[in-house]
Amino acid sequence: MDLSEAARYKPSINIAQAPRISAPLLYMGTGYAFFILAAIVVIVLGQPIALGRAGEPHVIMAVHFFTLGFLSMTAQGILTQWIPVVFDVPPLSFRRTVIQFLVYLSGVIGFAWGLMYGNWRVLALSGGILAVAIVLWSVALWGQMRRSEKHGSVYRGIQGAILGFNATWILGLFMALSFLGWWPEYQVLRVHIATALGTWLGLLVLSVQLKLNPMFSMSKAERTKPALPIILAGIGTLMVWASLVTSALVMRLGATIWVGAVVASIVQLVSTVRQGKMFDWVFAGVGTAWALFLASSVLGIWLSPLAVVTAFWGFLILIFSYQSRIIPFMVALFVSNKLPGPVFKAFFLAQAMYSPRQPIVVAVLGVTGALLSVVGWVGHFGAMVSASGVVALGLVVTLVINMVVAIRRASKRREAQV
Repeated sequence: MDLSEAARYKPSINIAQAPRISAPLLYMGTGYAFFILAAIVVIVLGQPIALGRAGEPHVIMAVHFFTLGFLSMTAQGILTQWIPVVFDVPPLSFRRTVIQFLVYLSGVIGFAWGLMYGNWRVLALSGGILAVAIVLWSVALWGQMRRSEKHGSVYRGIQGAILGFNATWILGLFMALSFLGWWPEYQVLRVHIATALGTWLGLLVLSVQLKLNPMFSMSKAERTKPALPIILAGIGTLMVWASLVTSALVMRLGATIWVGAVVASIVQLVSTVRQGKMFDWVFAGVGTAWALFLASSVLGIWLSPLAVVTAFWGFLILIFSYQSRIIPFMVALFVSNKLPGPVFKAFFLAQAMYSPRQPIVVAVLGVTGALLSVVGWVGHFGAMVSASGVVALGLVVTLVINMVVAIRRASKRREAQV
C-alpha cells in the first residue's frame, strides 16, 4: 500500500466520524442470525409456502424473520455506520445504540414468539415495543442528519426512507385493526408490503447507492439526475397509499410509476459505471439485483404475489453484493486505525482485502434461488421452495468466507506494516 497515494486521496466522506465497529455489527450480525432462521423455516415449510398459504402463522413468522429481522436490522446497522461518515456528524453514543438495539431485538423476538404460539397478547405487546424501538431509532438518526450541512438527494432520500419505516409499523397497526373489521384486511396488507419494500427499503437503496456506486467505480456520477428515481418512487408511494381510500387501480398506477423509478435507477447506474475510472465486479451483483427489481415492479402492476418474491431476492443479491465490499472496508478501517499514516488509507487496504469476483457468485446463487422460488410457487412444488432456502444459506456461506479472507488479508497487511 502506497501511503503517499493515500495522502493525496480526497474522498467526499469523513471516515474519521465512523463509530466503533461493534455498533453496526450489533445490528448486522443479529440480522444474519435471523436470516439463517428464515431460510431454515423456508426449508421446513416449503410445501405450505408453495401452496400459497401465506396466512399461516409460521409462514408469517418466516416473512418477518426476513423483513424485521434481516432486512431492517441490516439497514439499521448500515445507517449506524453510514450516516456519521457520509453526513460528517458525530456518531451516536455506543450506549444509546445498544439500548435502541435491545429494545428493537426484544420486539422482534416477541413478535415471532406470538406468531409461533398464536399468543395475540404477546403479539400486540411486542408490536408496541417494535413501534417504540423504530421511533427511538428514527428520532436519533433524524437528529444526527439535522446537524449536517450536507443536504441534497441523498439527504432527502434517507429522510423519506425513515418516514417509510414508521409508515410501515403504522400500517401494521391498521392490519391489527382490520382483524376487528375496521378496514379491509387484504387492502391494508398490500399497502403494508408495498410501503415496507418500496418506501422504507426502496428509498434507502436508491439513496445509499448514490454514494456507493460512484465510490466503487471511481466516478463523479455527473449528469445522472440523482433525484429522479427518488422523486418517482415517492410519487408511486403516495399513489399506493391513496389506494386505501380509492381502488386497486390507483395502486396499479403507483406500481407503474415505480417501474419508471427502477428504469431511471438502472440508467443512472449504467451512466455512473461508464463514467468511472475502473470497473468493480460488485456491479455484476448490483445490476442483477436491479433486473429483479424491474421484474418485481412490473409484476406489481398486476398485484402478483410473485412481485414480493422477486423483490426479496433482489434485496438479497444487492445486500450481499454490497456487503462483499462494505465488510472488508469496516475491517480495514478497524485495522488502519492501528497503523501509521492517514486515515484514508483504509480505502486502499480494503481494496486489497476483498474477493474481486464474489458478487458474481452472489448473483448466480441469487438468480438460482429466485427461479426456484418462482417455479416452486407457480407449480406448487414444495421441494423447489425448500431448495431456495438451501440456496439462501449458501449466500451466508459466501459471506463468511469473504469475511475470513478479509480478516486474514488484513492481518498480513498489518504484520507487513509493523
